[in-house]
Amino acid sequence: MKDGISHEELLVRFLDGSLSSSEEAELMQLLEQDSSVRESLRAMSEQAIAVADLERTSVAVRAETARQPQREPDVDEHAFMRGFLRVSFKFVLPLAALITLTTVALQEIVSKEPAPFLKISKVSSASHLHTALGKIVDLGINMHVREGDTVESRSCDSWLVLQLGDKSHITLAGHSYLQNLEKEEDSVQLRFLTGSLWAEFSQEKGMQSFTIQTPTCSIELQNAQFDLHTERFFTRLRVNDGTAVVTRLLDQSRSEVRSGEQIECKLDGAAVFESNEQPLPVDHWQCQLLKGPDISLGTVLPSFENDFANIKAEPLPWKVRHDKHIMLYAVALSVSRSSDQPVLLQPGSTLRYYVSYDEPDRVRFGFSTQRIGGIYAGKFETDVQPSQLGPAGDILEIELDLDAFWPLSPQLSPRPEGLEVSDIYALTIKHDAGLKVHRIEIIPPKNSSSNLD
Repeated sequence: MKDGISHEELLVRFLDGSLSSSEEAELMQLLEQDSSVRESLRAMSEQAIAVADLERTSVAVRAETARQPQREPDVDEHAFMRGFLRVSFKFVLPLAALITLTTVALQEIVSKEPAPFLKISKVSSASHLHTALGKIVDLGINMHVREGDTVESRSCDSWLVLQLGDKSHITLAGHSYLQNLEKEEDSVQLRFLTGSLWAEFSQEKGMQSFTIQTPTCSIELQNAQFDLHTERFFTRLRVNDGTAVVTRLLDQSRSEVRSGEQIECKLDGAAVFESNEQPLPVDHWQCQLLKGPDISLGTVLPSFENDFANIKAEPLPWKVRHDKHIMLYAVALSVSRSSDQPVLLQPGSTLRYYVSYDEPDRVRFGFSTQRIGGIYAGKFETDVQPSQLGPAGDILEIELDLDAFWPLSPQLSPRPEGLEVSDIYALTIKHDAGLKVHRIEIIPPKNSSSNLD
């Protein structure tokens, strides 16, 4: 802009037709770049409309008094209106057209910005959103997950649901991370870093396919219902309905996974990369640290006093309400990632925990579940008081029937029988009692065979 000439002066001179072609081009550029200039244009347009309304009112009043004898015949009461219309056709209408074109151009620019496609539809407790701008905020219902944002299901007994469009949704549970990547054409791109998720994807407008990247593979889906379990060196995909195409990142090998099949992808690439039928479930499971379980929460500590190694509880902030958090101290293991077969709970199944603590405290035991060949089914917990546990410092054997556990989300499933165990955990609330887990077992009913047929 030339020195000393404000955009208001340019607008006024534009209205009276005295702008040069270079000044007019300069004004057009200002209109495109500066929202305050566009606001000034809108204000002037509104003033022009107000003047026109005032003139129409004045003409109506003069017409009402036209029958009066004092009327002077030489007065042209429409002269102002004709002059105004001449100015309007010459300046105001082009100005209005300019505003319209500018608005359309701006809408086109805005439409190129990625619209949020994912939003939070359900959330339970310790879950966070890591924004692309580096902020960490607590998740809330209807919160959008934009490109570059990462959703974290932080705790062993937290879970959340993401809605994708109108038909598709993803459930995260346990300690899980899911990142929304840049959308490519009509494909939603996600990165699943660690944890467990259950999803149902359906094609719809603006979203024809889905790609999920894990540390070991890339998964392409269209219409599918599946569950996915992954960590740094391992991914297991189970497709319960539909089809998926999996590409191993190590060597770009590809394999199709159909309904009722599963595939495992390890970082070393030693195993044959092909899908197989999902294995039959078993009703027993045991885990010792020396056998290398998948630890979601906890710190491994060596033990020299007995054959059991141990996992010390890890501190974990827990959201009670929007303005208050408490601390949990938790150990969590992934059963689904530590077992080659689904582990099924039956009537009469029991859970046996081997734990110790430095100071007496109430201990909460729990596990998360999913339906066999289906979706996430909620978590179940129970509290055991110090008087029921035993003395501090000893390794305590705690055996719990399924009847001892209550559902955190009864709308998902009121009872654990017939469900597959996904994660299993133990924790103390508010106080660090030095809780350690040495081993956990799932014991089948007494009349059960070693494998379910």
